[in-house]
Amino acid sequence: MSAVEADIPQEESVLATPRLPPGVFVGGPMVRAKLRETYLLFGILYAGSIAGIAWAFWQGIGRVELGVFAGMFALTTFGIGAGMHRLLVHRSFRCGPVMRTFFCAIAQMAVQGSLLKWVANHRRHHLYADDVGDPHSPHYNGRGYRHKSLMKAFLHSHGGWTMDDTATDGAYYAKDILADPIAMAFVRTRWVWYALSAVVIPGALGYAFGGVHAMIGCALFSGLFRAYVLILVSQLTGSVCHKYGYRRFPETEDASTNELLTTILTFGDGELETERNLRRTDRRQRVDRA
Repeated sequence: MSAVEADIPQEESVLATPRLPPGVFVGGPMVRAKLRETYLLFGILYAGSIAGIAWAFWQGIGRVELGVFAGMFALTTFGIGAGMHRLLVHRSFRCGPVMRTFFCAIAQMAVQGSLLKWVANHRRHHLYADDVGDPHSPHYNGRGYRHKSLMKAFLHSHGGWTMDDTATDGAYYAKDILADPIAMAFVRTRWVWYALSAVVIPGALGYAFGGVHAMIGCALFSGLFRAYVLILVSQLTGSVCHKYGYRRFPETEDASTNELLTTILTFGDGELETERNLRRTDRRQRVDRA
């Protein structure tokens, strides 16, 4: 029995099994592939983050390490918001191949899974926000059952969903990404971009501006630890901004809210108004395709 199944009372599991939407896999090879990549990626980031914090306490960090941390955090956060979210998920704007390549690069450098997986998961999130089928809602788990406690709800929406036994079908939710040669080139080489973002570029900047000591500090603290911090910050939009915060538009169908700190840290993605505008874009696109 899986951890998810263990949380479900037997009578609820039998009598009220939720009907998951199309394009959602429970178990099977796609879920196993998802879990292998998730465990490998988080294993590297956990180890690197521990090493980065230990280095900061025992060896110290200076302006070079802090500057590289801030610069890489800003670049990759912009990659998520402008590249991954608005360009690829919602197609809110268009650009030529050079700028599309740039946006795909900084989005993939956020170290949050492949562009294909991120786009598919986020589109499913918008289609079924805070309802059965939402992959990372603080209200329902991946199997479509309501969370039984606030702690389980928070842990699931704040990253636990990446380790559950469900997966999103990219061929169903992100056909345009599969047909995009630029985006798919980054999907196939994603581990190269993870390494560039989390180790190579921070280390090179550290060496250029501070020598070997700064190079090690930047690779560990400004690279690996920063990549994990960005994941934690990004997950706040699901765990906090879909349960807490305030609302100026109470008629919104889902549970999304505004939350000031998350909005600042994510460069605007913690705002309900942003989500409303993006949903309008989604509706216009559905009308255009009809």
